[in-house]
Formats: sequence, structure tokens, C-alpha cells
Amino acid sequence: MIGDRPGVCVAAVNGPSSTVISGPPEHVAAVVAEAESQGLRARVIDVGYASHGPQIDELHDLLTERLADIAPTRTDVAFYSTVTAERLDDTTALDTEYWVTNLRQPVRFADTIEALLADGYRLFIEASPHPVLNLGMEETIERADLPATVVPTLRRDHGDAAQLTRAAAHAFTAGADVDWRRWFPADPTPRTVDLPTYAFQRQHHWLERAATPVAGGGEQGAAESQLWRAVEELDLGLLAETLGSEEGSAEAVRALEPALPVLQGWRRRHRDQATIDSWRYRVTWKHQPDPTAPELGGAWLLFVPSGHVEHPAVRATVDALTAHGADGVRLHPVQTGRVRRNELAAVDTDGLAGIVNLLALDEEPHPEHPAVPAGLAATTTLIQALGDNGTSAPLHTVTQGAVSTGATDPLTHPLQAHVWGLGRVAALEHPRLWAGLIDLPARFDTHIHARLAAALLPREEDQTAIRPTGVHTRRFTHAPTSPATHRAEPAWRPEGTTLITGGTGGIGAVLARWLAHRGAPHLHLTSRRGPDAPGAAELAAELTGLGTTVTITACDVSDADGVRRLVDDMPDEHPLTAVIHAAGITDLTSVADLTTARLGEVLGSKSGAAWTLHEATRGMELSAFVMFSSGAGVWGSGQQGAYGAANHFLDALAEHRRSQGLPATTVAWGPWAEAGMSADPESLTYFKRFGLLPLGPELCVKALHQAVDAGDTTLTVANFDWARFTPTFTAQRPSPFLDDIPENRREAEQTGSAAETGAFRAELAKTPAAQRLGFLVQHVRTYAAATLGRTVEDIPAAQPFQELGFDSLTAVQLRNQLNATTGLTLPATVIFDHPTSEALAAHLRGQLGDDGGAAGEGTVLAALDKWDATYGTAEVDEAARRRIVGRLQVLVSKWSPAQESPEGGDSAHSDLEAASADDIFDLISSEFGKS
Repeated sequence: MIGDRPGVCVAAVNGPSSTVISGPPEHVAAVVAEAESQGLRARVIDVGYASHGPQIDELHDLLTERLADIAPTRTDVAFYSTVTAERLDDTTALDTEYWVTNLRQPVRFADTIEALLADGYRLFIEASPHPVLNLGMEETIERADLPATVVPTLRRDHGDAAQLTRAAAHAFTAGADVDWRRWFPADPTPRTVDLPTYAFQRQHHWLERAATPVAGGGEQGAAESQLWRAVEELDLGLLAETLGSEEGSAEAVRALEPALPVLQGWRRRHRDQATIDSWRYRVTWKHQPDPTAPELGGAWLLFVPSGHVEHPAVRATVDALTAHGADGVRLHPVQTGRVRRNELAAVDTDGLAGIVNLLALDEEPHPEHPAVPAGLAATTTLIQALGDNGTSAPLHTVTQGAVSTGATDPLTHPLQAHVWGLGRVAALEHPRLWAGLIDLPARFDTHIHARLAAALLPREEDQTAIRPTGVHTRRFTHAPTSPATHRAEPAWRPEGTTLITGGTGGIGAVLARWLAHRGAPHLHLTSRRGPDAPGAAELAAELTGLGTTVTITACDVSDADGVRRLVDDMPDEHPLTAVIHAAGITDLTSVADLTTARLGEVLGSKSGAAWTLHEATRGMELSAFVMFSSGAGVWGSGQQGAYGAANHFLDALAEHRRSQGLPATTVAWGPWAEAGMSADPESLTYFKRFGLLPLGPELCVKALHQAVDAGDTTLTVANFDWARFTPTFTAQRPSPFLDDIPENRREAEQTGSAAETGAFRAELAKTPAAQRLGFLVQHVRTYAAATLGRTVEDIPAAQPFQELGFDSLTAVQLRNQLNATTGLTLPATVIFDHPTSEALAAHLRGQLGDDGGAAGEGTVLAALDKWDATYGTAEVDEAARRRIVGRLQVLVSKWSPAQESPEGGDSAHSDLEAASADDIFDLISSEFGKS
């Protein structure tokens, strides 16, 4: 591209994909334009001086004069020159001539990094105000295929001591010798503790987090704990004992006595707030770099609502596919309100590279179940139909304006958001079919096609929003409160009438009592049975005793007309000022079995009622509009497709109301301990096994009050045990949504103890080679039975684990047991990848290095598994796939036990004999190009 442009040359090579050119501005701009026209990333660096090019020749004499006083000295520190890309043994050569030459010649940075790697260096620290060479180093290291670490020091807008501490910690974990005693100066010098060098045995041997660092070690920490116990128990004797002879005199303790209740209250509030903060999470959107020339290929099928064929989102999808290499795009219009499962199952999906579902664009009510958007009903039917016909093509679902990536991105189509809640459940129940969710912007720009095409490529990111500002992916993060919200008494108070749907249920009653204690003048509680609900009369009497007037009304909130009448009939003396929508019904139905009628029942009382309340009150001066949601709508939960859809809509409605200047707060809750639909012991036990611990109602109410007071739009309040939750949740497919949770970045679960592993391996070694596969089959069956609470006889060796009742939770539990006994590090998906006891045992045999002979079954199967995991069909074009299939057919012929006739052998090799030389070389490259 430089060609014969005068004065233009390569100024620096920073990495395999990072090259800098220099020269006259107009010629450099021409090279950049040509690079961009070829689809390359290129930009002009904003500098006003020349370097590493012929322009320096004009400054040679001036530079020599100005740098004449340089006096190089010797050093013991290894010095590598980016001029020669090698080590400079004598640093006295770094004289005036060297630095003038350095400024004139190209920077051979990538070559220098390769030289350092060749000499054994494995840690690279870029000391700069912002990392600019990190990417080049990372790419050079990857190309060299060597284990090395790159550490940036400071970052733009993060140039403080905290960032430098993180950099030092990063370097420390990569082997740098950091003197932490100098990093944390104190008198006396802090004591350092060495980490254990042996394999961890399921517990960490260092403090992960400390609320308040205590200098001086554990003894002072114990004394502090005892001091606070004395304060909390108002125990003057224990206080005197803790303070000791000097501070704990009788006179001193008596002087402190009046302050103890104040300190006790502060301590309790501080502890409660720390607990609440550990429960608080929110959904954020992470900006991702723009793709570079995505190439799709293959044939694509689009399911679109009838009457929406010319919808801008449909046209944008078609254009994105055709512009980025799709071999063909076929549209299949769907009558969303009347489509049947068998009709969609009959659609030909063979040989497709991908399927795009745009049915959610139809927001019209279903003709028979008005609480259900027709597009949601049709999407459910489509998932079921594709599951029925066994398609292997990935299903991408596209919406427009169904999510908000931030305050400046209004959510314009909340009804389409139902599909996002359903889709997250479909991802868990149909991990091979479901590709992901993509939301398009209201306005399309020139980047929309490339960004959409990239989102349709195979990848782990499965929740994406494309906006004019770029590509954003959905993330879950901690959301502790700010110190400004830690008031003893939040400012928000109920006035007039507060309407609580589901008001006589367990959670509704907790909320009513809280509001009564807060001085609510009038509470209007609704439920299906109203005053006839169990405990309703007693609750009304209790609330009246607290000084609150109470009205309890029987109202089915799925009846839109009934809800409107309820709002219209509010008394003038107590106008409606706040709404808390806590009504809803749960449902445990898989997506494959979900009917539109059942969708209507679940959505009617949750999302349908919320929408009616929104429309009925949007002209009123409300101080709060609160909706109770569930984790099923945030992260998804198996068998809760309808419930997930209904609850996610509440988040979308809250975002939609905020964009219109209306109050709204949605809280997605984990299970409550003593109230709610999942408060029974059996449900709580299940959630604990899954990694969700129960929440105390008292702190839940406090968290809710703070959220309303702070104006939070959406919030999740849940008590996660991340060590259990994440491995279970990601057992069948990864979830980048959880990647920004710090607890999920820690090391994976450790393998079992040395004694346990040693006993297993000793027993395996004693077993005759011919019987080892059987030994491993029995081992797998034994632990599978223990995981399910059955006997070994109930676990046939050839029956798939999923047929035996394994789900994502029990799959991880079995994996953990096998890791503990074998010493291996098996992936969480191992029982889905090897779905029977026999197949899993053969895989274990290969992983344990016991091939049973040169051509043992375990070795062959393990090699096939590795080949399948390494190579994907998306990596090669159709012609290459045909050639590879031909080679595989030859291998099948060779391994088949029924190859006795010579004709069979000749036929098997006919494809290779007919292949051209180029075909043969392409095949060899495809087969042996990777190890």
C-alpha cells in the first residue's frame, strides 16, 4: 500500500497486526484511506512531528549537536535494543549516534519481544500512563505459543495508586518479586505470610476479603471482635475485660456506658447494610470493540411475522446477511396468532448455516390470549418445532428496542422484552439450538450490517444490543449502595393510598406491615379472594391497630377491566400515590411443553397486570411504582419460560417508564426465607443446592426501601453462593453474563485430596488391563447412583444420563466427585459430552493415560473427542468440508468390521483417486495443519 509514495515508510512493527507508518501527512492519509477500503483497521495518529523515517535525515546534524552531551555507562540490567532486535551487551554504545539512529530507523518492537522470549523472559511490564503496546506484545506471545504475561501499569483515567497496586498484584501473581512490606509502610513492619505451595484442599488458606484491615495480626482482630460483642450485648464486664487494665478501669467503663446503646445501634445498622450490599446486583451493558469484516457463508432462513416482511429490522437482517457472505437468504412469513407447531416443524431446515427469528416484532395481542404478544407465542412455538425436527442450525432471535443499555438509550418496545426472558430459559433447556438474543436500535447507521453479521457468527456472547454507539453485551455486576444512601431513615414515605397487588399473600402482608409502621395513611390490598383469603381479617385488624386504614378487595389482576375500575374507584380523600405490584403465579413447565394458554395465565397476573397498571396510572402523580420480579427474568431458570418472560418484562417496563419521566423500580428477588411462593422447606433446600440462599424478610424490606428512596430503576437482590451457582448454571453452556462477577474469576474447583486420588489410582493400577474399562464403568455408575440417591443397579451402563434424571445441577455434582477421586480436571459439560457411563468411562481411561494397548478403545475415543473439540465446521468452507467428509468416509470404511471384499476398499478410495492435486494438498493442510 505504501507503493512509491514519497517519504512514506514503515516506522514501527509493534506486533503481528500492528504496524506504524510515517511520512508526509497527505501521503500517510492516502495509505490509511486505502487500508480502510480493503477492510483493514487504520487511523492517523495525532502527532505533529516526524520520527523513524527519512524526514529525520534533515534533522541529523541538529540532533547530533543537541544530544552531544549523552554519556552512556555500563549496567548490570539486560538491555535489548529495538534498533537491532537483540541484546546489547555493552551499554556504553548507547551514545549520541545510537539515539540519532534509533530515531531514524524503524522500531523493531515485535522482533525484540521475540528475542526476549527466546532468551527465557516471561513477564513483560509496560510502564506508561496508558497501555499502547500491550496488544502487540500479547499477539507476539500468542504467535510464539509460549506462556508469558503482559502487565500494564497505569490506564487513562485510572492513574492513581489503586491502579498501580492492581498492576503490582498482577505482576506478583505472574512471578514478580514484589516487596509488599515497602508497599504498605508501617511501624512496626507488617508481618508477611507465605501462601502454601502444595495443592489446595478445597479451601483457601488466605483471607479473601476483610471489612477493615487490622495491623498487627489476628490477636488484635480477636480483641476487636470481643469488643463489639460487649457493645452488642451491653456487657460492661466483658467491655472492661476487653479494654484491659489501662482503658478498662471502672471509671472509664462507667463513662462509656451511656454511649453503648448508640454504638450498638450503629454496629447493627453497619452489619445489616454490609449484608444488603452483598445481596445487591444489577444488569449492565459492556461495550465491545467493533468487528472486522465478518464473513458468514451458508444458507440462512428467517422467520418473520406476516405483514412485517418490509419491516426495517427484517430488511436490515437480510442486508447484513447478503453483504457478509451468506449464500442465500430465505424468508418464511408466519401468521403469529394462528401458527401451529407441526406447521413450523415441517419447514425444511436441512443444511442451514443459521436461523434468524424475528417473530417478536409482532407486538399485537394473541387473538385468544390477549395477555400474550403474538410474537412471543409464535417464538415459543418455533422453539418447540425446531426441537421436534432436530435441526442442527443455531437459532438467533432478534428484537428492536427491547432493552436499554443506559440512561441515554430509551427502551421503546417493552412488549418485545418478553422474548428476552423466554430466551434465557430456552438457552438452558436447548443449549445446542439456542444461539442468542440480539436487539437492534431504533435508528440504523452505516455500521449496522457489519455489527449484526458479527453477532450472528458462532460465539459465546449470547445477549447483545447493537446501537449507534457500538456493540454492547449484557453483564451482571455487584451494586453496593453509596454511602449517601446509608441514612437511618430513608426519605421516601407512603402518602395517600398505597395499592398492593397480592396484598394478602405472604410477601404482600410483610409489605403492608412495613408500610403501616412507616405511617401509611391508607393501604388498599388486593388478591383473588380478597377479604375471604386466609388470614385477611387478622391482617386488617393488625394494620388498623398500627393506625392505618385498610381496604381489602377481591380483584383478579389479570382482568384488565377490573384493574382499571380498581384504580378509578380510589377515594378522593386518599388519592392513589404509590403502587406495589407483588401479585403473580409461578409455573414449572419446560419451553417444549409450554402452551399459549399457560403463557396467558402466567403473563396475565404479572406482566399483563403491570402493563394495565402502567396505562391506568400514567397520568397520576405517583411517588412510587414498584414491581416485584424474580431471578428467573434476570438470569433464567429451567422450566420457568413463562415466568421468566413475565418477570423480565417488568424490568423492561421500569426502564420504559423512566424514559418517559415516570417513577419505576423493579426488584428481582432471590428466594425469601419466610414468605413468598418458594418459602417452603423443600423449595429452599433445592435453591440452596443450586447456590441461592434464602433472604430474611426484614432486610429485604430495608433493601426495597433504599432502592425506592435512591430511585433505582432495576435491581436484583439475591444471596448467591457463587462457588455452587456458577458451575451449575454453566454446566451445559458458558454464560458471559456472569463473567464480571469477581467471585467467578477465582480458580476453578480444586481436585480431590492426594490420599483419595492415590487410592483410586492404585486400585486402577492393580486391575488387569483387560478389566480396567469395566472397573471405570463401575466407578462412574457408583458415583452416578450416589448423586441421584439410587443404587448402582438403577444405573444401566448404556443408558444416557439425562434419561436417568441428571440435570445441570447433578451433572456438576457428579463431575466434582469424579474430579475428586481421579485427580483429573474434567469440564462441567463432561457428562453431556460423554452421555452414558460406558462413554464416560472410556473418556476417563484416555484422560488417565491408560490406553490399554496401542489401539485401545479409550485412546481412540479420547482422540476423536479431542479432534471434535478442536475443529469446528464454521472454520472451513463448504468445499473443504466436502473433502474432509470424503476423508472421514475413507476412515469409516477402514474401521468398519465388514470390509472383506476388495470392491469395498476400491470404492472407499474413489473420492481420493478422483481428487485433484490442489484438493489433496488442501485436505492435508486441513487434516494436519493443527496439533
